[in-house]
Amino acid sequence: MNKLLIIFLSAFVFLPLSGILNAQAPAWVKYEKRVAMFPTNSYIMGFSSEINYYDSDVNELIDRCKENAKNELTESVKVSIKSITVSGINNVNTGIDQETYEYVKQSSVSFSNLDLSGLTIQHYYNKKKKIAYAITYAKRVEVIKFYKLKINNGIKDLEAKKLFAEDMLKADMQQKALQSYFKCLTIFREVEEAQSILVALGKSDEASLRKDRIIELKAAVDKGINQLNNTAKNSISDVAYFIANGLKMQTAKLEGKVKLSSFTYQDTRMGSPLSKRLNMSLEQKLVSETNLNIHNQNYATQYKSQSLIDYIITGTYWDDNDYIKMIVVLRDFKTGKALASIETKLAKLFCEKNKINYLPENFIVANTKRKNFAENEVVGGDLNLEVWTNKGTDNLLFSENDTLLLFLRVNKACYIRFIYHLADGSKVLLLDDYFIDVSKVNKVYQLPEEFICAEPFGAEVLQVNAQTEKFERLNTKEQYGYNFITDDLDEVIRKTRGFKKLKEGVMKAENSIVITTMSGFDGFGDW
Repeated sequence: MNKLLIIFLSAFVFLPLSGILNAQAPAWVKYEKRVAMFPTNSYIMGFSSEINYYDSDVNELIDRCKENAKNELTESVKVSIKSITVSGINNVNTGIDQETYEYVKQSSVSFSNLDLSGLTIQHYYNKKKKIAYAITYAKRVEVIKFYKLKINNGIKDLEAKKLFAEDMLKADMQQKALQSYFKCLTIFREVEEAQSILVALGKSDEASLRKDRIIELKAAVDKGINQLNNTAKNSISDVAYFIANGLKMQTAKLEGKVKLSSFTYQDTRMGSPLSKRLNMSLEQKLVSETNLNIHNQNYATQYKSQSLIDYIITGTYWDDNDYIKMIVVLRDFKTGKALASIETKLAKLFCEKNKINYLPENFIVANTKRKNFAENEVVGGDLNLEVWTNKGTDNLLFSENDTLLLFLRVNKACYIRFIYHLADGSKVLLLDDYFIDVSKVNKVYQLPEEFICAEPFGAEVLQVNAQTEKFERLNTKEQYGYNFITDDLDEVIRKTRGFKKLKEGVMKAENSIVITTMSGFDGFGDW
């Protein structure tokens, strides 16, 4: 059994930080006052507090609280988007029609790192109790106004670049025309991010999203690109070359380390044998055809805030009749800002002839579980939980005999429950009520066991929960030296998340990582 198992913040200039060290505690420090001051129907808000156990630098402590507060707010927006796109919440609950739902579903995964703009940030440090507090918030109406404007400005920019490309095409300056069309793809990604945020804030009407005009412009840009270079390809090698060349045309002066992530299927975060082959071929083409410095970082001792990576290339692929449509984005790793984008298609016939699966082996079962996880996901609260593997957190592929290491970090003393959901449907309880005391707070904890990738293969989930009181007991059966959970998935989620309102002083946090495991293969073949 030892088997393997940033949205709205960047576009606005931050308002001046309001900080208090010695004055009277602000009202928002107390939960009851905070929710009264910032009701959810009028504000988006994140909060964090932390005890200074070891008389560490107060400014560092405050900075960490501010970052955690911002992350909490951002995560709440991301979860709102996911609850709509993953769970398939229909128009009865959201007012979103099916066409808009499908559109937002694809748009919402064009970004990997939400970073909101225009937030007000305040902090307070209680010298007597040695507790730091931070709050970040914004009025919903102001956020909505900002992103509506961003969409409208994006449309104007798209219209101008499309017109320039058409003029260049008439002048027989095909290279400049293609470059202008490619720049449009990056703007589409920015507009899609803005649209997803508006949907998360309850604005899905046509006047807000401008969906019809965006679709019209996208069709015109796609047609223009196809006239210059047919985006439909008949092999993985051709797809990889087209992506590499397209990114090269948009990033001629880019300097810094670039991480190439594995592509995932639609909005599932799941990979496949196609992902693995495409990743290998694309890495070769990026090295040979571009000046990008492709860097494979090991996350064994580092988490995202300490990353050596400057940029990241991510991609998703989607069913598109007889083709597999691929959407690729190159972003600034720290801010999440899209710097380049490219789209292409691979004929499904190629995958069929070469017996290359583009879905994980257990896709139907895994996708059902994914929807279960998305319902009533734990978000918010004052407990911060970070979880990552030696390969990072997103778009993770592990091949046979690869080693997986798991790391976590919390900002408060708490209990940890770690469940590993295997590809065959089994659920293994690896940690339960593991207590992280104050001596380990804000320090990296590595799970002592290493996991080696082996059968069964497919999409799997590493589920980690934290709370400040012990968890409700799960029913287990020991086998092969491990505790296999006998409760069904709904019962596991209920006992881990709970349905009842939290008791006073009890905090919860949740984090899950999707990984795709697969058998190894040799060489590239005729891809």
